[in-house]
Amino acid sequence: MTCDEEDYSDYSRHINTTINGLTLISGFAFTAITLLLTRLDQPSAFPSQLVLLFLLVLSDLNSLVAQHLGVETLYYCRKVPPQTRKVAVRTALMFLSFVLFGLAIPLMFFLFDLVYLSVVTLVVWFFVVLADLIFVYRPLREYRKKHAG
Repeated sequence: MTCDEEDYSDYSRHINTTINGLTLISGFAFTAITLLLTRLDQPSAFPSQLVLLFLLVLSDLNSLVAQHLGVETLYYCRKVPPQTRKVAVRTALMFLSFVLFGLAIPLMFFLFDLVYLSVVTLVVWFFVVLADLIFVYRPLREYRKKHAG
């Protein structure tokens, strides 16, 4: 590497560590939601639903930030491989996986007859998906169109 080229490998490792921490917290929140739903005597009580909603927002936010950071590291690569059909499908599947995982918790709330909480979390989920489209998926597609090759 010449003196003129910038080396982002340390930054990339830092982002990777941050992503690992965010996904760990997101997984913890998902597990806590599952355990609380199955262990609480009255999950329909208002304080219980507030805690469940908080954990859902925590999980969704951490997942969104982790996905954003994962895509951000691509912007610091000197050479990006071409945008093949395989890469495009993998990117779409990554987004679909994110969307469906976020839908799992509101569906679990429906299973436990927490209808109002399900509706609120579906609204939160919709905004998280919209944020993912705006801040992660669309910029990634634009970047790949400009810099692939």
